[in-house]
Amino acid sequence: MKTSFRLLVPLAAIALLGVLPTCASVYASELDGTSWILESYGLPSDLTPIVEGTSISVDFEGGGVVSGSTGCNAFEGTYEVAGDALTIQYEIGPGARCDLSRIVEQEQMFLATIVRAERYSIDGDIMTIDCGERVLLLQRRQPV
Repeated sequence: MKTSFRLLVPLAAIALLGVLPTCASVYASELDGTSWILESYGLPSDLTPIVEGTSISVDFEGGGVVSGSTGCNAFEGTYEVAGDALTIQYEIGPGARCDLSRIVEQEQMFLATIVRAERYSIDGDIMTIDCGERVLLLQRRQPV
């Protein structure tokens, strides 16, 4: 009986380590728990407003998880923040496709831009994501 008890304690400790979060896997940023709606995108000197009647959302859920909607399809992925540096990776979920070419163009431009995120800044309720040559301008979405 002593032998099985001696094995049980270390095995239980190892099992608990797999369940408990580690400091390295939990990283907080000011984006955690925030939600944003795209207002415009494009070259900083020539921003394009989103197509009327559409909504593109970006939700930074915390723990490095980002999700949202392009107005046609949902996306989910990861984000990392280091100072003002921001990187985003995503995958598009299965779902309906849009038929209107303007909405499809907008979705493609948004997705091609956000994956190139380099930096972000927040001024009040406006966030600018710098994606190299292009930017995304987002409005903070108020909790419902």
